[in-house]
Amino acid sequence: MNNMRAVSAILVLIIFSGSISGCLSNSEKESTIEDEDLTPLRINHIQMKGTHNSYHLAPIGPTIRAYDYSHDPLDVQAEEQGVRQFEIDVWWDARGQLYVYHNQYDVRSNCITLEECLETLLNWSNQNQEHVPLMIWIEPKEWIEQSTDNTVVIDLQNMLDKIENEIIQYWPRNKTIVPDDVRNGEDTLSDAILKNGWPLLDESRGKAIFILLSSGDLRENYHGKFPGLNGSRMFTMSEPGSSEAAIFSDTNPIGNGDEIEALVRDGFIVRSRADNAEDGEADNNDTSRLEAAISVGAHSISTDYPEKVEGIDYWVEIPNGNPVACNPISAPIDCTSERIESL
Repeated sequence: MNNMRAVSAILVLIIFSGSISGCLSNSEKESTIEDEDLTPLRINHIQMKGTHNSYHLAPIGPTIRAYDYSHDPLDVQAEEQGVRQFEIDVWWDARGQLYVYHNQYDVRSNCITLEECLETLLNWSNQNQEHVPLMIWIEPKEWIEQSTDNTVVIDLQNMLDKIENEIIQYWPRNKTIVPDDVRNGEDTLSDAILKNGWPLLDESRGKAIFILLSSGDLRENYHGKFPGLNGSRMFTMSEPGSSEAAIFSDTNPIGNGDEIEALVRDGFIVRSRADNAEDGEADNNDTSRLEAAISVGAHSISTDYPEKVEGIDYWVEIPNGNPVACNPISAPIDCTSERIESL
């Protein structure tokens, strides 16, 4: 009898375990099906906070309002303030380094050279491999020296070579999204974006996008070195209708809101600004420019105030950001901030 009871107990246990196993299996299948039904997210489906002159430290002593703001080190901005877009001004120096500062009257910086700035961000990136792509805007500057009989201007083409070489040297290719990755066989960058869109977000995590923040002759010089941006490490600040059009900068989301939104709907990436220290948004707690940039779908919104500072009630946060949010114009309806980024 005891043996029969033991056998019965074993049979009940097997049946019960099988039913649980079947339920778990079905649940897992349902979860997989749900995941497969989600719209794949791409780089242009995000909206994130950026900083203007990301290296900047206010001068010591009295200064003008335009210079009177300071940023924490780049890795602190990324880690504690949710910043994912950075802007770095670069100056040529006869000693061979590329130095980072605003101008000759405003020289303090939280990273002294381009090498140091890139290494600071790279170390943070390596420790947070699931971050959305960082957007790093590089703005070359030039000295103009006056003498009694001539004007000497730094050779900008050589400076472009130095910037390109330092990106190659200090930021690994496998952590960089370059124009060739987006073009992916199409004739032009613009065609690739309009036809195929940007790379998938999950395939782009832990990487950076570099953009040359310049127009006119300097941008044309760069295009001359890399026709169609084939083989380049940087994108360039785009103009509408250009075959290299990919990433735009428009700092006037109130006056140019319709143009920004149209670019976003077409699949292009747009950087805008929420404020400027000298324009008074922070002093007056005026969020109208910020709200306009958010509503028209700017992908990165640059600020001088990524966190609250003493004496000023204004600072920038991206609504529903974690810290990065779904873009209100371009993101699919099933996008969530947790799917975008949750380090």
